[in-house]
Amino acid sequence: MNISNEIIPKILPFIFIGIWVFVSYMISKMGWSDLVEKYKMNNRFTGKRVGIISASVNASNYQNCLILKYNDDGLYLKTTIFFKLFHPPIFIPWTEVKSVREKKILFTRYNELIIGDPFIATIKLRAKTYRKIQNSHLSSIT
Repeated sequence: MNISNEIIPKILPFIFIGIWVFVSYMISKMGWSDLVEKYKMNNRFTGKRVGIISASVNASNYQNCLILKYNDDGLYLKTTIFFKLFHPPIFIPWTEVKSVREKKILFTRYNELIIGDPFIATIKLRAKTYRKIQNSHLSSIT
């Protein structure tokens, strides 16, 4: 019996967890951590839930793993359970959304929210998702 055949199945879960932690950390450093510095939300948020969405924050893509909510005061984002590590919830006041730009990549339309002055991050939402929140305070920005 080969010892490596016995050890590999036992250490594989630890390797997977280690890679998951490392990747989560690296993804957060590509944009989310910049937002957390200024907009970290420790309190319970009350507002209208859009649902689980896909979006990008600077260079990080979050495919179907962000929960988006909003109210008259601002925009709330948090990750699903799989990405909670290094991704605390954030709340961005509408006053911090400095502009909204329309983009089209192939056949998909997006809206980029420029956050902060000085610039902190760009949040790119699908146009369909943006329209759900647009009637709140964003209509005054565009």
